[in-house]
Amino acid sequence: MDSDKQDERILSEALDREGAYDAQLSLPLPQWETPAPFRMVMKRDGREERFDKRKIAAAIFKAAETVGGQDRDLADSLASAVMIYLGKRLGGQPPTVDQIHDAVERVLIHMAHAKTALAYARYRDRRARIRRLRKGDMRVLLSELEEARHEREMLGGAQGGVLTVRTSADMEMQWERERITEALVRETGLEAEIAAAVALEVEQQIQRAQMATLTTSLVRELVDAKLVEHGLEEYRDRHRRLGLPLYDSERIIRGTMPETVSGDPVSTDRVLARAVKKEYALAQVFSASVADAHLRGDIHLHHLGRIDRLVGAQCSLEGVSRAGSGMPSALPVAAPPRDAYALLAQMVKYSAVLQRYFVDAVRWPALNVLCAPFLHGQPPQVLTQFAQMLVYEYAFRALSSEQEDLRTEIGLCWTTPEELQGREAIGPDGVAMGQGYEAYVHTAQQLAWEIVEVFRKGGAVGKGFSAPLPVITLDEAFFKAPGHEVFLEHIAQVAAVRKPMQIHLQRGDTLQEVFSTEAIWRPGEVVLQQVSLNLPRAAYEGGKEQGMLGRLRTLFEVAVRAHGEKRDFIEGLLAHGAQGPLSLLAEQRGDQAYVDLDRAVCLISVEGLNECVQTLLNVPWHESVEAQALAVRVVGQLQLWCEEWAHSTGLRLALAQNREVAVGNRFAVLDARCYPKTAATVVKHDDATQALIYTMGARVCVDAPVLPMERVRLEGELHPAFYDGAITDTVLPLASTSHMTIADFLRKAYYQTTASQIRFL
Repeated sequence: MDSDKQDERILSEALDREGAYDAQLSLPLPQWETPAPFRMVMKRDGREERFDKRKIAAAIFKAAETVGGQDRDLADSLASAVMIYLGKRLGGQPPTVDQIHDAVERVLIHMAHAKTALAYARYRDRRARIRRLRKGDMRVLLSELEEARHEREMLGGAQGGVLTVRTSADMEMQWERERITEALVRETGLEAEIAAAVALEVEQQIQRAQMATLTTSLVRELVDAKLVEHGLEEYRDRHRRLGLPLYDSERIIRGTMPETVSGDPVSTDRVLARAVKKEYALAQVFSASVADAHLRGDIHLHHLGRIDRLVGAQCSLEGVSRAGSGMPSALPVAAPPRDAYALLAQMVKYSAVLQRYFVDAVRWPALNVLCAPFLHGQPPQVLTQFAQMLVYEYAFRALSSEQEDLRTEIGLCWTTPEELQGREAIGPDGVAMGQGYEAYVHTAQQLAWEIVEVFRKGGAVGKGFSAPLPVITLDEAFFKAPGHEVFLEHIAQVAAVRKPMQIHLQRGDTLQEVFSTEAIWRPGEVVLQQVSLNLPRAAYEGGKEQGMLGRLRTLFEVAVRAHGEKRDFIEGLLAHGAQGPLSLLAEQRGDQAYVDLDRAVCLISVEGLNECVQTLLNVPWHESVEAQALAVRVVGQLQLWCEEWAHSTGLRLALAQNREVAVGNRFAVLDARCYPKTAATVVKHDDATQALIYTMGARVCVDAPVLPMERVRLEGELHPAFYDGAITDTVLPLASTSHMTIADFLRKAYYQTTASQIRFL
């Protein structure tokens, strides 16, 4: 009889006899003398141990949980019933462990808890299999397996030739069972005797299958199956192999996966490697609760395929101009640059090295201001040539397969940032120039103009550049500076032809950490990790605002836990110092580290705020004042939690806006499966791909009939809550929008909204 039919029979019998134990277990019974309670239990090795009813109740509750039970009081009552039953059966004599187990199963079945009884029996059987593998029975078990192997050989069942194994090191080796034993002990910590028994069982299975040649991956799978069979799942988890199925690997290599379409062999290398790192991250770096939350779609752990990197960094070019790009443990030591072109070369190479350790863009704020002392007094054509070389060098490296990940942001300022005013400028050979950076403001403005001009013209056929990304800072000083009107129109001309450019509307936020003189050689700002929260799902599960916030708080706690686990992992890598994979980040100068994890920012980003509000109020958040107020409350509450948890955990938590389309797509697809009726009312479709999506981050829906300035105002109301600002994508209403109109739009956006950044599409 198979297990399913047996389960049905037990359930049927249990239901037929529901309540059969009620009369027997009621107290007092006139025909039975109430037995004295027993105080001890007899262990399997003959020892006596104090009886504890709570252990029986806990075991019953654990079994009940596997079949959906949640009643602890009921488990305690059933444990009392077990005590009564044993007292009647044994007359107060101490029960054995097996008698207790038998009594639990019997009471559960006859009191109509057959499903729990089945779960309890399976757990008991698994523990029995583990005990049989313990040291006391090992010699008998090994003897039985060896005897079976010899019998098979006597009957002609042995291999006709030598059994060989193809290893991952491209070698063929003769089969040796001891290698499995050694590997299990080394990799999982399993007892040697148990490992030997598992290895012998695997050998028996291979012989029965009459295999002649094996692969190490097949042997590992056979071993894993035996570990699961014997209830040793925790050891199986430590022993499992990471990798992709052959089918998926072939699709990646042949370029039929989305990630490798129109790629090259280097890109397939990356996709395969990142797939393995992603598996490793979910299995080893993060706890089961965090990994499960990611897989379910409660949260999204960004950049799992590059788990051993940090997210991003802001660096000051002054560190290169003062001391060169050399770091003893990471780069050939380079002296301070002698001229502007040497400065550019060192900056580009330094960016390439940093990108090996960071996922996102490396940022160089106020680039034109820090380059100005190297170009002061040069003729205009030199500044033009320098600007072209700067943009072309980064653009070429970003396009080349070897530098696929090289993404760089260059900050341009029309005025000298407050942090650099009065600070002695550094020029060629790392020499102090005797005057502050503000003395070179005219040269800095000329360079900013030329760099913007390169982006306006584009490449050889007028197309835009994939890198670097120019970020233009507009602040109060900008709008008071002479000539700003002309430069603003110059910026607008780039936006009018839809070339990549980002406008940073700076209001009071500073770059103090980036330009700190305490450790100018290291990044001023580092982002450790980013975790996104599925806001629509919190609304689906919460129902009302308070319920949604309660569910959102649970997701927030998981995200904080994920940041702590990522930090522990990175700390472990940094502990290897110059010999480890993060050698540059582990660099020490005096008592300062290149990367100080205590200062690293942990981003918790929002996704689908629009759909979250729409689920609760039945309208998108741009359509009513009530919906807008709710959006502000949700973001404000998340910001308060960041401050609260930062204080209690020591993590530098900050709220952010998700900027990856794939995250919203993943959340929407998973939610459409789990909550089809609710999600169907709010999930959006991408017009180009017809994919399910949520509105990215904390933005107004893309197709909402909202004027550009109103979109900037609505989204900008939330921007101050987000780390490093947030971005509003503005679609120009006309194909040939006047650059004068765009310049006026930027001026109004600065003075009439609280938006942090604007990008024109």
